[in-house]
Amino acid sequence: MPRIPMLGMLRVSPFDKLLEHAQKTKEGMAILKDCITTYCEGDYDKSEKLSQEIIKLEHEADIIKGNITAHMPKQILLSVDIGVFLRLLNEQDSILDFAENAVVWLHFRQTKVPAEIKDDLLNHLYKVIECIESYEKVIIHVKDIVSFSSSNKMRDQIKENIKEVHLKEWEDDQIGKVFAKKAFNLSIDPLSVYHLLKLGNLIGQIAKHAENAADRVRTMIAK
Repeated sequence: MPRIPMLGMLRVSPFDKLLEHAQKTKEGMAILKDCITTYCEGDYDKSEKLSQEIIKLEHEADIIKGNITAHMPKQILLSVDIGVFLRLLNEQDSILDFAENAVVWLHFRQTKVPAEIKDDLLNHLYKVIECIESYEKVIIHVKDIVSFSSSNKMRDQIKENIKEVHLKEWEDDQIGKVFAKKAFNLSIDPLSVYHLLKLGNLIGQIAKHAENAADRVRTMIAK
């Protein structure tokens, strides 16, 4: 299969653009936290404005992704599969995609978040953000790893960080199940229950795609 050429031969490495794309994800997660928190507090107007910032960031990330794929080199000179790289890019892109999906869905209606599940929803969100923060520790060193400038110690640390991403995703999955069970048992109208349940699912998908992206990095290390 085609492989990505030596990084030094490129004017702009695809890995530099990948990190630029990851920075958009990082910015989006910080805004997502504020967006959903303010919604839970009942400040729907502020939350709506924050959601627009996420939508803008997602669009900017899509442009970066498009530039990467449009200028992907074809030479076969380095031990990084282009297919693996593109799957990593797609999974990383899905993180912000689902953040956008979550806030768009959130603002389809103004559902008062019941006190009985407010903490569960926010804990769900915060654990997802922890998962993304763990993923950031993985992706920040990916260029060093594939350019052979990393030490065995760094590779071992990346592997530990990948395990941490998996752990955070698993922990979030457990929190999400607790949230869903409590939401199903709320004494509120069914439409509000559905709105909250789907929101919880969309938030959880963010962590799943971070886990998938981390696995693509693990594949690169193994090559």
